[in-house]
Amino acid sequence: MGVGPAKGTAQSAFSKDVLVLEIAGPSQEHFSVIDVPGTFKRTTQGLTTKDDIALVDNMVQGYMANPRSVMLVVVPCNADIATQEVVELAEDLDPDGDRTLGILTKPDLVDKGAENDVIKLIEGKQHRLKLGWHLLRNPGQAELLDQTKTRNAIEEAFFNQVGPWNTLDKEKVGVKSLRCRLQEILAIHIRREFPKVRSNILF
Repeated sequence: MGVGPAKGTAQSAFSKDVLVLEIAGPSQEHFSVIDVPGTFKRTTQGLTTKDDIALVDNMVQGYMANPRSVMLVVVPCNADIATQEVVELAEDLDPDGDRTLGILTKPDLVDKGAENDVIKLIEGKQHRLKLGWHLLRNPGQAELLDQTKTRNAIEEAFFNQVGPWNTLDKEKVGVKSLRCRLQEILAIHIRREFPKVRSNILF
């Protein structure tokens, strides 16, 4: 997000302006991804203001409330789901759960002994979502500096070799299977929403 004009003693850390990056080509998928900032409740002196809090809240809720959007609710595995405001907001804005997919990240940072709570989410035994939860493992800072391995290779090795994550359904872990899941979800969502779009155009 961009940096806005100064407000009193602090600059605004957020802006309503949208940075658009378009990738086109015969092998590219046809969809848009909107990455919104995380909501927050406390200001940081010299960095964020109460106006920033309101701006981010309105921005996030505006995108999430759009019935034609599919929501990817991203939560780190080492955080308590019950305390994640974005999960509750998604449930409020999508009560039927038709367009909410949970994304869990950072399984490598989960404390030993706490892995079972994450596995219960992935297997639909806890805090169930209609579209379910998907698990990703992104590279750490040191791994990003290693030019010998790609992001996908690092992730695949993790889910193939590291327990208990290597016991999970391969369709629910990794970015490659996430792409397939998103294609299916988008196809279903487009079929469901298209009559409404057509009606809006005609009338």
